[in-house]
Amino acid sequence: MSRIPLSLGLLAAALALGACTTSLTAPVDPTAIRPTVLSIVPASATTGVDPTKPVTISFSHPMLTGMEMLVVLHEGTVTGPQVAGTSGWSADRTVLTFTPSAALKAKTLYILHFSPSLQGANGQMINMAAGMAIGGQYVSGGMMGSTASGMMNGQWGLGMMGAGWQSSDGTFGMYFMFTTA
Repeated sequence: MSRIPLSLGLLAAALALGACTTSLTAPVDPTAIRPTVLSIVPASATTGVDPTKPVTISFSHPMLTGMEMLVVLHEGTVTGPQVAGTSGWSADRTVLTFTPSAALKAKTLYILHFSPSLQGANGQMINMAAGMAIGGQYVSGGMMGSTASGMMNGQWGLGMMGAGWQSSDGTFGMYFMFTTA
């Protein structure tokens, strides 16, 4: 009985498996079925926004139940106070409308923050890169703060801005901004 060292045996198995995995079809493009943000009203970088109007986000695909909790409106910065309000979906779950509990403050910057964990009803994660085409920007760890002055005192634990808010590339989703009239 011959013995093959484990590392050589694993290498041989990997090579054999690789030889058997050729495909007769083109690889599936995962971005083709991932939901994207199609539009936001008010659009990113808009100024003079009516502080009494809701914020509306249109997605390319129906979104999973509960995803409204992963879209947050902040005052001033991505670590600023969260604006209280209610969120509701269109019947086909492609349009999310956020209505603040009270009129937004005048002449104030607002940040609409999207978690990288947003998922379509098909289970596919949102395509953050596509959001950049309509004015979105990535949220870096530095924006979240790494000291006591940052989000959650620099501790990104469970809860709001914790689990679900940091992606595998180290970013914390994307944001869009607007300023009220």
